[in-house]
Amino acid sequence: MAENNSPDFSYLLFPRSVALMGASTDTNTIEGRVLINLQKSRFKGKIYPVCSGYNEIFGIQVYSDLMSIPEQIDTVIITEAPGSVLTLLNECEEKKVKFIILLTGFFELPQVQRELRKTLRSFSDRTGIRILSPNSNGLFNMVQPFGITSSIYYEPTRLQNGKISLITVDGGLGRTILDSVDHGIGFNYLIDTGNEVDLEVADFIKYLAYDSSTHVIFAIVEGIKDQQKFRNAAEAANRAGKPLIVLNIGQPEMGVVNHQAGVISVTDLDEFMYIGWLFIAHGIPAGNRIGIFSYSAGINTYLANKCRLAGLDVPALNNKTKSLLYELAPELGIASNPIHITPPIIRNLGVFREYLETFANDPNLDVILVPFSYKLGNYSEIMVRQTLEVAKRMNKPIIPLWTSLSGEMEVSYEILLDSRLPFYRTADSCILAVKHFTNYYMNRNDTI
Repeated sequence: MAENNSPDFSYLLFPRSVALMGASTDTNTIEGRVLINLQKSRFKGKIYPVCSGYNEIFGIQVYSDLMSIPEQIDTVIITEAPGSVLTLLNECEEKKVKFIILLTGFFELPQVQRELRKTLRSFSDRTGIRILSPNSNGLFNMVQPFGITSSIYYEPTRLQNGKISLITVDGGLGRTILDSVDHGIGFNYLIDTGNEVDLEVADFIKYLAYDSSTHVIFAIVEGIKDQQKFRNAAEAANRAGKPLIVLNIGQPEMGVVNHQAGVISVTDLDEFMYIGWLFIAHGIPAGNRIGIFSYSAGINTYLANKCRLAGLDVPALNNKTKSLLYELAPELGIASNPIHITPPIIRNLGVFREYLETFANDPNLDVILVPFSYKLGNYSEIMVRQTLEVAKRMNKPIIPLWTSLSGEMEVSYEILLDSRLPFYRTADSCILAVKHFTNYYMNRNDTI
């Protein structure tokens, strides 16, 4: 799919054929790892190793040069040294390939960088062949799935397909985010743009804005070279209703882009997961009115104050909800928000589920926080299970918050983890995520 003059990235993300220049039998080298990782992926396209001295590698026929391959090549992967690159570029032009991925590490050398950048840029402009990197760690496609990567640890069966696509200038940071699959967060693509001699993060943002399988876009940038190009891409994502969450690890010169294009700017890696998790798990919230439902009066006050400081509303319940809650548990008196479910409710856990559901159904509330502030043994386990049951039935976000400082070995915590629904370990991470989540939808009309 290519929209609005974007490159046709299907040849890169779903190549029918790839050629690996400088293939090797040594899996301790970049060349050997790329090939073995493609095989581990059970890549559906055709693989053409290119090198001298072998007839086959890992059971795949080897070719002496690119031109000896009888079929059209969509993507060429170059792992060879800089002295060979110019010759290989000429072969790529003659073969009419669509994309080149440079996995080589030589681009870190300053004396090579200036000359090669100019050469590669000129080559791409002249031929129309697009170049990913240099110094890229390649890409992961979890839709198909396969990986073009030299990673020493690549287990395609561990990756989960999902609704998030991640573009990054640094493969290591990208892999850090990808580890959130342990929380049940799936990804469509991880694309490492490296030194961006040609293709940039903005090119992929624009493409993914029109990709039907991508619902949320993560981007890790190191400054923005072309503000207008990035802004255009961000606006395309915003028009498509796809949250664009950006971590800038370089100079902080992107504030104007945030304001004009609806970009969600984060300051650390954890925020990607915390914020993105809400977008993929829940529908559009009606607003930023927060309900707080807890067995601790102190945590209620603490969270309510933090919500208000973050610009979130903590409104009163309507009279109908108050009456319904009083009928369920008259010993609690008149209900309020935040609501303190004191020991009578905990002792009669049969009422807990209905009490939470009635509270959450209040039309004055858009998002419900359910903190578990300290361990209560079996009581915690029952309340966690019932909270998750209600959360799965409701048409508004119900978000557990596990604030106990020693809870990770608890059965209740494991139940939350296994649920694959968003939950948070700190008040700040939870409230920041909810703030970005609700603000995005409330402000989106102002930025389109």
